[in-house]
Amino acid sequence: MSPLTSETNIRTERPLTQEQIAQYHEDGFIIVRNFFELEEIEPLMKACTADPDVAGSQTVMDYGKNRTTKVSVWSELGDSYLGVLPRMARIVDAVEILLGEKCYHWHSKLVLKQPNEGYIPWHQGYGTWYEDGCLFPHLITCGIALQKTNRENGCLKVVKKSHLLGRIDNVIIGGTTGGDPTRVKLIVDKLEVVYCEMEPGDAIFLHSNNLHGSETNRSQRNRSMLYTTHNALSNQPEIHEGQEHHRYRPLIKMPDSTIKDGNYTSIFDTQKFLSKETKDDPGSGLMVRFDRTMREATEEEVALLE
Repeated sequence: MSPLTSETNIRTERPLTQEQIAQYHEDGFIIVRNFFELEEIEPLMKACTADPDVAGSQTVMDYGKNRTTKVSVWSELGDSYLGVLPRMARIVDAVEILLGEKCYHWHSKLVLKQPNEGYIPWHQGYGTWYEDGCLFPHLITCGIALQKTNRENGCLKVVKKSHLLGRIDNVIIGGTTGGDPTRVKLIVDKLEVVYCEMEPGDAIFLHSNNLHGSETNRSQRNRSMLYTTHNALSNQPEIHEGQEHHRYRPLIKMPDSTIKDGNYTSIFDTQKFLSKETKDDPGSGLMVRFDRTMREATEEEVALLE
């Protein structure tokens, strides 16, 4: 079977439980242990070790004060490993049961956090997807741990129940954006912050209004995560200009066994990444993007959360 085709009526062999579904809606996230097996993520980890620049695709997100994060982004799903994984039944079926409707692929990201890198301020996914023209926060991100992640190496951190707050205004922080620090400080002082320590193969499903971020990797080992985001079919962006990379494409679902069966052509070689972004040349503007009328956070505001 070609990676670009799939059987009809594919269903996952690893559906979410009713308890997991209920917890997601209550807390705004759910961690699923052993969602992927080690043999399924090892091909990607080997490729990242051999090519830590990910085929030259990484955008450097600069938050000032030498705080940076490197991210590779893609939206087109072809026959590479990175193209088939977001289409696997266990991810798609989980997203659709949580959304309550059909979905399509929005975009995916590979974040390789090396020592002394990886700071990302508190933010909501919907903070920028709102600006893309999505009228509702009906998007879900699945984050998959490729290596052991803990507080020492800057694991993902989330604010429990923050998805119930509604959208938080973005401000400029360094060369990109984050949630308004003054507002965020009030939130993290009131609600519970959860550090999502995960083993390789664990996954987290995250509501688009959940407030999340990560701290700098203070260890001497890498921390790698793959994030794939899906949008509800009914929530396609109403702003069309500049949103070609987020346009609806039919989602061809793949069986849970896709990676084990080797039903992909390569890891990076045949994957089309979005172009690198800089402040002067934002390209698609997915990672380095802000409205020039948006206010810039002061150093004192940013320091509130350090």
